[in-house]
Amino acid sequence: GPNVNIDVTAAGATLALGLTFLKSNNASVAAQLRVPDCMYALHCVRPDLILLRVVSRNLILWDEVRPTGAWLATQLAHPKRAHHSLSAERAD
Repeated sequence: GPNVNIDVTAAGATLALGLTFLKSNNASVAAQLRVPDCMYALHCVRPDLILLRVVSRNLILWDEVRPTGAWLATQLAHPKRAHHSLSAERAD
């Protein structure tokens, strides 16, 4: 409704959705949590909510989580993928 402060409720609602559908592999619910795919939309969402969307989405799609750099790269917002390079190299 008009009296709901989404700055207060968004974080809890996002995590609640992820936990409600935990390991269900429900693609339609997970699609609602995808990260914005353009820079303008990306700047309209708070960074902490983007993190919660990624966490919740992957809690739902648990069977798709992989311990690889390639999987991790797919979790970055599309506009940011071109600017970041994930590698297995470690700084000593």
